[in-house]
Amino acid sequence: MDKPILYYWAPCPTCAIATRFAEEKGVELDLRDVEQEGPYNELLSLGGDANKIPYLYDGEQLFEGVDAVKERLAALA
Repeated sequence: MDKPILYYWAPCPTCAIATRFAEEKGVELDLRDVEQEGPYNELLSLGGDANKIPYLYDGEQLFEGVDAVKERLAALA
């Protein structure tokens, strides 16, 4: 499986919780900052809302919010 994609915003403290959790669990992420146009448009095309980050995309499903992201990351660890 490719690395799961985390759509985040670099200064976001909630997003930092998700990235730290992934590091602790040993899950490598493909980080995509929604402040950039490309990742922002990707997230929108997946049905996400950049105002509700972080989002995790595992290649099949989009997970919204830090709790859902952490739950999915734990399952991938």
